[in-house]
Amino acid sequence: MEPDHSAGPPHRRRKRYQGTHPRRFEEKYKELNAERFPDEVAKAQARGSTPAGAHLPVMLDEVMQALEPLSGATVLDCTLGWGGHAARISYAVGPAGSVIGIDLDGEELVRTEKRLRRRGAAVVVRRGNYAGAAKVLRELKIYDVDALLADIGVSSMQLDRPERGMSFKTDGPLDMRMDRSRGETACEWLARADEAEIAAALSRFGDEPDAAAIAAALAGLAAKGRSPRTTRELAAAVGVAKKLGAGRFLKKDAFSSHPAARTFQALRIVVNSEHEALAQLLRDLPWLLRSGGRAVLLTFHSGEEALVGGALGAQTTAGLWRAPLVEPRRPSPEEVRLNPRSRSARLWRVVRV
Repeated sequence: MEPDHSAGPPHRRRKRYQGTHPRRFEEKYKELNAERFPDEVAKAQARGSTPAGAHLPVMLDEVMQALEPLSGATVLDCTLGWGGHAARISYAVGPAGSVIGIDLDGEELVRTEKRLRRRGAAVVVRRGNYAGAAKVLRELKIYDVDALLADIGVSSMQLDRPERGMSFKTDGPLDMRMDRSRGETACEWLARADEAEIAAALSRFGDEPDAAAIAAALAGLAAKGRSPRTTRELAAAVGVAKKLGAGRFLKKDAFSSHPAARTFQALRIVVNSEHEALAQLLRDLPWLLRSGGRAVLLTFHSGEEALVGGALGAQTTAGLWRAPLVEPRRPSPEEVRLNPRSRSARLWRVVRV
C-alpha cells in the first residue's frame, strides 16, 4: 500500500537527549531550529521571551523611518549582528543603492552572511570594530555614506549561547569577548584586577549599588586562587555578596532584572573596551556622512546614553548636526511585550548639515 502524503511531509522527531529533561542549550530550545519548528518562535514571544539563539531587530520600523530616504542610498550598518536591520535596509535601498555591514564577532558574522544570502539581501560584509568604521569604508573606496546605523547593544545570539559566557541564563566559561580570537577573558581580568578596579568598573559600567561588596567578594576569591571561571560561579559569588538566598536569586519573569545582570554587563563592557570604541565612533561620526546624511544610534543603558547624548549635543552646538538635538525615542509598549530585551532601548537620530 502506497503511503498517503496528502497531509504534508512526515513528522520529524526531535533529536533525543540523555536523561528525562534536556540540559544542553542546543537541545533545550526548539526555536534554535526555526525552519523545522517555526511555531516555537511565536510561542517564545507569546510568553514574553526572546526566542533562544535568535535576535529580534530592535525598533525596526522606527529605525527605517529615521534612516529615510533610502532609495538608492549607500548605508553603513556598524553592528550587523543577526542582520535584521540590514536585510530591511537592503530591500529599501534597491539595486541602485548599497549596504555595508561590519561586525566584530567573526563567529556570528559567518552565520549572518549565509542568512542574508539565503534571504536575497545584498549586503557587503566586513569584519571589524565600529571604532574602525572609517578604515572599513576607505578600504572599500567609499569616503562617506548617506545613512549610518549603530545598534550598540549586545545581540541575543551572544547572550544566549553558553560558550560565549555573557549570561547567567546558562552555565558556560566566563569569556565575554566579542572576538574570541584575541584579548583577555572576563575570567582572566577578574583574576588579575584588584578590588578597587573591580568596584570602579561595576559602579561606572553597571550602576551596581552593591559594587563595593561584590568587588570585595570577587577580590577575596581571586586572592585564594578561586576566582570565578564559569558564569554560574560568577552569579553565585554575586548572590553571596548581596546576601541573597537561592530562592530570591531567581528571575521571576522575562521583565524582571536578575541580581547579577549589572555585574555581567559591567564586565562585558570592560573586556571589550566598549566605551572606548563608542567614543571613537562618535568622534568620527560627522565625517562618515555626506551633507544631509542621517545617523541613527541605539543605546541600551545609562553609560551609553551619556556618551552618545554628550557627543551629539556638543557636535550639534558646533554646527555639525541640524539643531535642535531631539530627545531619543523609546520602543512601543507592544514591542516591549513581544521582546522584553528591547525595553531599555533608546533611538537617537541626527542629520548632517
